[in-house]
Amino acid sequence: MIVAFTKDWDDVPTCTTHVLREMAKTMPVLWVSSIGTRKPSAASGKDLRRIVGRIRSGLKRAEWKENSLRVLKPILIPKAETAFAKWLNRKLFAWYVRREKRDMERGGQGPTVSHLKPESIEFWCFVPNAVDLLPRTKEGSVPCIVYYCADDWGQFHNLDGAWMDAKERELVQRADVVLVTSRFLERKLSGFRSHPSSLSPSPIHYLPHGVEYARFSQALDKSQPIPADVAGLPKPVIGFYGNLHPWVDLDVVAFLAASRAQWSFVLIGEIYTNLDSLESLPNVHLLGRREHCDLHTYCRAFDVAIIPYDMSNPRMESVNPVKTKELLGAGLPIVASEVPELRNYGDDVLTCEGNDAWLSALDRQVARRDQTAISERVRNESWENKVATIRRIVDDG
Repeated sequence: MIVAFTKDWDDVPTCTTHVLREMAKTMPVLWVSSIGTRKPSAASGKDLRRIVGRIRSGLKRAEWKENSLRVLKPILIPKAETAFAKWLNRKLFAWYVRREKRDMERGGQGPTVSHLKPESIEFWCFVPNAVDLLPRTKEGSVPCIVYYCADDWGQFHNLDGAWMDAKERELVQRADVVLVTSRFLERKLSGFRSHPSSLSPSPIHYLPHGVEYARFSQALDKSQPIPADVAGLPKPVIGFYGNLHPWVDLDVVAFLAASRAQWSFVLIGEIYTNLDSLESLPNVHLLGRREHCDLHTYCRAFDVAIIPYDMSNPRMESVNPVKTKELLGAGLPIVASEVPELRNYGDDVLTCEGNDAWLSALDRQVARRDQTAISERVRNESWENKVATIRRIVDDG
């Protein structure tokens, strides 16, 4: 059984979603929704509504979603820092796990599972502060601990970076298996492993993301319908999807759209930043959020995809965008910022710096006519294959 500390189930799918959904095809997974990486603000209506919702949901049992995956929304003290608060959270969470374990064994929601021994439980941490909820049992009976790191947590602008780094160092030193999605994170966490107090000297495993290849390769079938909100846009169509946060370089998008006024630029994603520079451009189409299961249909309308991140944001050095292989699986050539993890795709992903370089790279990719070949190059990078590799790493310890 996997107990996974991660984000909210209804949030935009990321690597967490893909890995755990795949794992749940063969073993029970208890998805633990956000455990709180910051203290809520009493002045924030959104935070207060979230607290009320969490209290209500925390009284309920985990909700079955699919296969052997259940979602738990526990009531815990967010960003617990005192010894008492951490102790209380650990006791509360241990009760939640015991309750859900009994429910699974008795045939509650979802498939019934056979008797689960404590040592058969794996704790998967996708956020560093999960370390405070891990059981403190005697050496030799501690369940397997996996840290799956896909972000440089200390660099998030809305989090306490020093606190997150301290939690991450503690977690890396306790984990039996550490998986990272970028070379930057591999270097950073390897430094934590070399600490004299490290209890687990096993190596850091670099494992880039997979792709739902069967889904995204459907974009190559141009006989299938294109969503009505992008059908008929002037060609070529330059596409982006992902939440529009401050780390998306909207200035370069505005420059490209102004420089190629006859082209169409489509941006899909929830808006978390000011878009004044784009809203006045008639060839920029801001669609808002679309569900992940529909994104491949939008890719069918795109001719080229862009990944424009603001490289002045230090977090961008560590990222490995999940969307990259999705777009490639859809047969789309990409133009991207100088994200280190995007420099190894040859001509399929052209990374660039500066407006002129962006414009030149975009012109090159628009002229491409080898979409099928682009897609084929990521065929073997499926999430099924990635998770099979992860499973072997974890089982080997």
